[in-house]
Amino acid sequence: GSTVHVVARCNNREFYLTATQDFEVLLAHLRRMCRTYEITLYAYALMANHIHLLLRAPKLDTLGRPLRWFMTETAKAFNRARGRSGHFWERRYHACLVEDDVYALAALRYLDRNPVRAGLVTDPVTYPWSSCAAYAVGAPNQITTAHPSYLALSRYPAVRQRHYRSLLAPSGDPVADGRDPRWTTDRAVGSAAFVAQYAP
Repeated sequence: GSTVHVVARCNNREFYLTATQDFEVLLAHLRRMCRTYEITLYAYALMANHIHLLLRAPKLDTLGRPLRWFMTETAKAFNRARGRSGHFWERRYHACLVEDDVYALAALRYLDRNPVRAGLVTDPVTYPWSSCAAYAVGAPNQITTAHPSYLALSRYPAVRQRHYRSLLAPSGDPVADGRDPRWTTDRAVGSAAFVAQYAP
């Protein structure tokens, strides 16, 4: 039932995901994974050589089972479409527990600013393969559910969106807006007490 940030990288960090149909395949499999395994997907950012997911872990099963299904089935689909064989994804995914509220909002911001860090867009709302527009401007997104920490920003959707756009804005600090290794290496991200409890 916890919030989890997941990163999966293409094998050798190759840029395998470049065409519109590649991202559509990923979204179709994410939708099916959520429906089949009762996963709540809060957010996603699909990049050319890796993907970020923010989701709620299932309460009655391990997270490994749905993610293993997702990575296996997408690898089969991509290999079949390309007439290739072998590994598509690099080893296992990385997952870290995320404490709610300020840290969950930081995770959302990190996901949504990924295309900006990659130099693909200047405004994260315009990137078509993330859930950013749902949070920032209320664009319909049938695959995601708004995170409770986002909903707690305000009872009014327009106010929530305004708060989130403010959160998304460049900080002026290149370190704060740069790549943060915590999200791809740590087992838990949160307060000292949270990390001590879940990743001693």
